[in-house]
Amino acid sequence: MQPAIFSLGLVAIQTTALYLVFEPRWETNDDVAMSMVAHGYGLTVQGSPHLIFSNVLWGYVVRAIPSIGGVSGYAVATIVSLGIVGWSILHCLHRLGVAYGIALLAVVLILLRPLQFPQFTITAGLLVVAAVVVLQAYDHLRSTTLLLTGCALLLASFLVRQLEFILVLFVGIPLLPWQALLQRREAQFALPALGLALTIAFAMDAWSYSGQEWSTFSELNGIRGQFTDFGAGPRLLQQPEILARHGYSQNDISLVEHWFFVDPNIASPVALTSMFTELGRPAPLALESVRSGMLAIEALAAPELLPLLLVALALLIVAPHWRVAIAWALCLAAVFTIGALGKPGAVRVYVPLVALLIVASLMFGLRDSITQRRVVAGTLLIGCLFNLYRLIPEASASAQKIQQVQVDMAQLPQGPIVIWGASFPFEYAFPPLREIKSDAPKIYGLDVFTLAPFSVGSSEYAAGRGLVERLQSSDGLPIIVLQNNVEMLRKYCLERLGKRLTETSTRETPSFTIRQLRCGEM
Repeated sequence: MQPAIFSLGLVAIQTTALYLVFEPRWETNDDVAMSMVAHGYGLTVQGSPHLIFSNVLWGYVVRAIPSIGGVSGYAVATIVSLGIVGWSILHCLHRLGVAYGIALLAVVLILLRPLQFPQFTITAGLLVVAAVVVLQAYDHLRSTTLLLTGCALLLASFLVRQLEFILVLFVGIPLLPWQALLQRREAQFALPALGLALTIAFAMDAWSYSGQEWSTFSELNGIRGQFTDFGAGPRLLQQPEILARHGYSQNDISLVEHWFFVDPNIASPVALTSMFTELGRPAPLALESVRSGMLAIEALAAPELLPLLLVALALLIVAPHWRVAIAWALCLAAVFTIGALGKPGAVRVYVPLVALLIVASLMFGLRDSITQRRVVAGTLLIGCLFNLYRLIPEASASAQKIQQVQVDMAQLPQGPIVIWGASFPFEYAFPPLREIKSDAPKIYGLDVFTLAPFSVGSSEYAAGRGLVERLQSSDGLPIIVLQNNVEMLRKYCLERLGKRLTETSTRETPSFTIRQLRCGEM
């Protein structure tokens, strides 16, 4: 049997065995939302390639993939991408002289959690990891096919998540075969072609959002990330004079931080941008930024990442190499910088970085030493067992919750239901391998997609049935919302509308609570 086919078979067996034992679910609700956007259900009134977080060309790709057994093209694309990552790493590590057993243990260690709990940022980063291994194999074997495969993996990563592509590629700089890439004739054609493809993809994505129908979304999206992702809100609350000048209360800022974009008087890009400009960015070496950077470094030891981190550290000691040491330094610098910029706890961003450090040690640090290879194999085996030990109870609990949420979803009302924040378990309600039902509930979501032209929220607002209007109607509206957000809504009704919020009815399920809320006269 050819090595490539054998490697593909091993990865397929790993994936199939995992999915026969445990039902996968999405790691975060971002993938659920993008699947809904691509295929026109849930949060959207119609399908669209505009996935927001991923490139529009990736949106066209996933929409073109036919449903298999009712499973969405988005889910199929994600699982196939992870399978290609596993095959690329396993096959190319073996071609670089790494024993099949060691390479397979590395793939199992790296892919076990991403396959069980897929997430698009992790997928994008792992595609770069695979590309680095493939390009090293190209240097070793002088195979044009491997060169083109590596370029294709890099392009796919860029389309799935541009920022993660840049991050992992930055850390992988010392691991790439630069001499071959810059001097060999085929590479001198392939790399400019890749650069052109990336430029075209970037330009097409930007152009696709330039239409008038995207103006409201784009204007707010340019500033909202500072409040929802990078901690501008808490800093602004420390300067109430800025809030007062712009007619904002502390509750208004809390609403923006929690994705409440349905009132243009609060979600005003002009006012938010002006306040952020007055606030200014913290100095790069300010104590607050340094602390945030150190929190990001500490997050590398998060429970879901710990098995990979411990293996990567052990391999750095057992199989040291100067290239790997430089990659470690770049990794720590990148993680610290991300934290210093205000986003210290995004563990999913770090997963591909640690995976890259693991395969780097296998590519460069292994020698012709039976003892060393046995120690490396033992380290990887222990890492796999530790990873599995942590994964099994989480996957088992996840499968049980999926079943419960499927039952509870029968309680959802027929019309569009407003869902705010983490009050609804999207990841459990729409797991990747479940069939997309034609009668899936329509969801008026308060999230990044709220103002997108294809969203249920935009459609309801245009029809005069926006959240604020329905909240003040005689019947009020059903909403799934956490108690903390109810309190913010209560203050909003009082401060902005001069009315009192009442909860006329409550329907509780084990998975979520549906509240009937009305904002009426005092």
